[in-house]
Amino acid sequence: MSSIYKTFNNKNSYLLLIACQIYIIISFISSFYKTKTLKPWSDEIVSLVSNFNFYLNNFNFIGPYGTEYFTSYSPKLTAGPISSIGAVISWIFTDNIYIIRFANFIYLFLLSILLLCIVLFAFNFEIKRNLILLTTLFLFSLTNTSWWYGILYLLPETICALIFANAILLFEKHRKISLLIMGISIFFGDFLTVLMFFGFYISTMYYERSLIRVLKDIPFGILPPIIWLSLVIFFSDYNLIDYFSEYYNHYFRHRSAGNVDFSSSSIVNNFVNSEVSKWGIADFTRILFAPILFSFIVIRFNILTSITNLGKAQILLPLLTVFTWFWLLSPVKSIIYSGLFTTFMLIFTSYLIVLAEFKKELVFYLLLTIYAFFFSSFFLIVIYMIFITLFFIIKKQKIQRKQILIILIISMCLNQLNVIAETASLLTYEVTVKNCKASITEVDCWDDYFEK
Repeated sequence: MSSIYKTFNNKNSYLLLIACQIYIIISFISSFYKTKTLKPWSDEIVSLVSNFNFYLNNFNFIGPYGTEYFTSYSPKLTAGPISSIGAVISWIFTDNIYIIRFANFIYLFLLSILLLCIVLFAFNFEIKRNLILLTTLFLFSLTNTSWWYGILYLLPETICALIFANAILLFEKHRKISLLIMGISIFFGDFLTVLMFFGFYISTMYYERSLIRVLKDIPFGILPPIIWLSLVIFFSDYNLIDYFSEYYNHYFRHRSAGNVDFSSSSIVNNFVNSEVSKWGIADFTRILFAPILFSFIVIRFNILTSITNLGKAQILLPLLTVFTWFWLLSPVKSIIYSGLFTTFMLIFTSYLIVLAEFKKELVFYLLLTIYAFFFSSFFLIVIYMIFITLFFIIKKQKIQRKQILIILIISMCLNQLNVIAETASLLTYEVTVKNCKASITEVDCWDDYFEK
């Protein structure tokens, strides 16, 4: 199978392009509908207020007045400044919370296109013929994980996973920029991303075994934390000792962090007492089995070499560090955190589906199967798997990759229509932040949001 961009010259490819455009439109409609079904939640108003203050109030990163978050640069403010840029920009023009939420989705969408173009340009892949297909697959990856709508709540997990996945691909071509981007995703996004960085850089040191390269990387790796700590020193009441102490207590002694205990009894207790019992079967299978299938594909087959010279461990360890912490160590297993590794996995799956060279059709089939885990309907999963299985069985027709991808994108369109139907059946909530417009740092803002 050749790379998809080599087959776009065929006139039949217009069907694939049209399907991609339809999917993008449907996804935008679905996401806007979703904004009205989200009930008020403290994390949303905390993120909105703190990030508004960061960008428009002299870098004063502080949460709502009268709450535990009303401490500038408090480690409790876990949604960093990159998590809600779209919301902050829209806040300048409107006080409609639904538009603010949707604006953050648009920000995520535009950011994904920007990062995608940078990666395609860096590796000399043809941008024009790959862009819309990869954009479509990216959009599915960003809006069909469990609790993907955290982006509408202005949370950082999906954004950081998107940034980190693309930063890893850029590492080979633009090492310094890649390290800077990774650091930004950690200290200006979601600190849990540090687990992904740890996995990636440990594997990088293993492959390179060069102290000189490590020393050259240090200035770029530590620049983001230096900038962040400088902001803490100049714009908060913390000194570094107190800040590090509170930072450690919040991130490493928090009940959701867990202890480094791989004993069977600890793992079982963490599982039994976690939030997993509240999940549906779809969430359980996609969060547990999809990453395992992806890891098997990468380990068993040499498919990365056709798009990057990075080693398998450099792709897998960032995924597996968070995956292992989540399933074995975290006593809470908040489904929100699963977005880090599932989104990361889907972004890489999208790149491989479109750009990789496959010596075995089985590999392509298995990668296509990963998407089935994230469909919203069991009926759609069955129909999708039947169709792609039949296409691979009928080898005499020498089916091209684009023909399989048409089935994938059409299935995604049907899935998104089903999501819209399901969303339409949900309750909607009247949420207002009008009082916040004039007094975002006052207690009225918090009370107005929760209608107190």
